Amino acid sequence: MQNNMEEKAKQTKIEDKKEIKRELNPAVWNVPYNADLLTQVIYIYRNNERKNTLAVKSRGDVSGGGKKPWKQKGTGRARQGSSRSPLWVGGGVTFGNAGEKNFSRKLNKKMARKAVCVMLSERLKEGNLEFVPMNLEFAEKTRKNLKNSVDARKTLIISSNEDIQKKLKNSDKAKVITGEKVNAQHLVWSNFVYVDEDIISTLEKRLTNGK
Repeated sequence: MQNNMEEKAKQTKIEDKKEIKRELNPAVWNVPYNADLLTQVIYIYRNNERKNTLAVKSRGDVSGGGKKPWKQKGTGRARQGSSRSPLWVGGGVTFGNAGEKNFSRKLNKKMARKAVCVMLSERLKEGNLEFVPMNLEFAEKTRKNLKNSVDARKTLIISSNEDIQKKLKNSDKAKVITGEKVNAQHLVWSNFVYVDEDIISTLEKRLTNGK
């Protein structure tokens, strides 16, 4: 009886140690690295975040200058109509930036999806991506590790779990993004990625357009 019990215990331990084999879509998790594509996509993302706050004053925006500096004739000097002319110190700027420039650019959806696949594949090849079941225990453990470690790596967590988002929303070293919103810029920012096991199929469906 004891021998049988010991054999059963050994079998259960071996079964617990076995890793669950996941069938990953190679179109998402095994894509060759493409530096040119990533450069274009990240450039567009950063341009779209840019705010045009630079603006200078034209001669009509500068205060003062209402009075003619001197009379039109008889002084021997060049005629001047305003001390706020661009020719004068303290005057307006000719053809200056008025804060109306639009830096936003359009991004092809296929390019955006391909860039995400490239970065997911790269993180997986590097060993910097892990599939985990998301729960409160994982969130608390991750929060403590990031808080206590001085050299903590920037961590991206791809999950739709609201409890995970609440636990880690104030962390400087962690970002929680849903599978529907994750993009290449998030993956480039991070050094390590956790992917919720529950959203693998949803993520693959989105990135392959359901194919």
